[in-house]
Amino acid sequence: MKKYIEERFIPVKSECFWDKRTDLMKRFAVKWTPTLLVLDAGGEEHHRVVGYVPDDDFLAHLELGLGKIAFDRDRYAEAGNHFQAVVDRHSEAGAAPEAVFLHGVAGYWKTHDAKALRRIFETLSARYPQSEWARRSRPYEQVPL
Repeated sequence: MKKYIEERFIPVKSECFWDKRTDLMKRFAVKWTPTLLVLDAGGEEHHRVVGYVPDDDFLAHLELGLGKIAFDRDRYAEAGNHFQAVVDRHSEAGAAPEAVFLHGVAGYWKTHDAKALRRIFETLSARYPQSEWARRSRPYEQVPL
């Protein structure tokens, strides 16, 4: 895990003082700890996790954050690779259903083929039926294959 983080991120750890909020706490509206933020090189936030997560979920959220950075920059193929990596390497992590959803959306933006949206629904319904992301994908059930 340490090598993965060192190769892809610049970790910053900051103490939080609730009685005298630090500049970072104010800048990023930190209301609880731990708070994990995935920022781009310019300091723009793309992903946030509040509260403790186990190691596998932590790594999944970091990869999801990289995918969101690429997605937000319209680099859909790169984003899709990150989202797929979450599903492949961390299929039981809490971030996996969101990664499936975003992988499909990135696929749609890359190809403009609505079948990618239908595949979101099918995958989430089969693998993560109780997830919020499965519920969010329900409208895509209507897309013909």
